[in-house]
Amino acid sequence: MDRRIQKTRQLIMNTFIDLLAEKGFEKITINDIAERANINRGTVYLHYVDKFDLLDKCIETYVELLLHHCANSADTNLNASAFQSIFEYLEKNFTIYKLLLSNEGFGFFRSRLYAIIAQTVTEVIGIKSENKALSNDVTTHFLTSGFIGVLEWWINNSMPCNVQEITEQLMFLLEPYTKHLVSR
Repeated sequence: MDRRIQKTRQLIMNTFIDLLAEKGFEKITINDIAERANINRGTVYLHYVDKFDLLDKCIETYVELLLHHCANSADTNLNASAFQSIFEYLEKNFTIYKLLLSNEGFGFFRSRLYAIIAQTVTEVIGIKSENKALSNDVTTHFLTSGFIGVLEWWINNSMPCNVQEITEQLMFLLEPYTKHLVSR
């Protein structure tokens, strides 16, 4: 992709995020985005169909950034380093993820994150589990729901404990599940 196109899309998305924090999604117009970004409305429409398309692309981008970071810094395991990596990334990018998680109209962000984490958990317990009783949908959705719930609580309550504490608590709670997983 041409660098100018990338820069323009990034400018539009950053402007959208700023306005989202200030006004909320319902009050944002394409004209607001164009004015704030100092570009033509047509330029916004050249890259995005409407503000809903922009929101979808924004959510997809930030889910992918989170996953990309985690994939680069820890292998696919239910272990302390993987959890610590996720929470460190969220801590560094707290503002955007709080914005995406705390707005009730953005269920798509949570749904997309849930689907990806559930897929990862399914793969981990399916490949690495010595106990075949863990390799089922109930276990996957129990672990995924618990993790997403803790993640939302931590973000929505402005990180009430540090990364190390949340990682240790998660590992303690997950110990009955992780003890059946072998590293291969």
